[in-house]
Amino acid sequence: MIYEDLYWTAALMYGLGVIGFWLVLWRLGRLLPWRPLRWWIIWIYLCIVLTPWQGTDPEPYLAPAIIVAAFDFLDVGLSEALAILTPMIQAMVIGTLVIVLLGIGLTLARLKANNSDEQDNTERT
Repeated sequence: MIYEDLYWTAALMYGLGVIGFWLVLWRLGRLLPWRPLRWWIIWIYLCIVLTPWQGTDPEPYLAPAIIVAAFDFLDVGLSEALAILTPMIQAMVIGTLVIVLLGIGLTLARLKANNSDEQDNTERT
């Protein structure tokens, strides 16, 4: 029972640390002029720190996949660590594709709006 209390305390502290560093990234990201780049940096950070994975025996609690993979790399080797990191890497790739497509869509919409504004201005004069 003592391990479960320690687990929940550690999970709470980890969650507070994740939120704190996310706020720092958010504030620093506001300095970047291109929104999709800010979104991508936040997405990669959230994938790294929040992708859950169940640890192995004797204490099979949930932990961030990167931490479980690091310990499994030390214990059993690279192939097991890469197997654990596969869902995190897949989430990063899929999120990156979505952000790239969204960035392209926003750029095209902005170009279309600029072209229609230019046409309206030339028709008025």
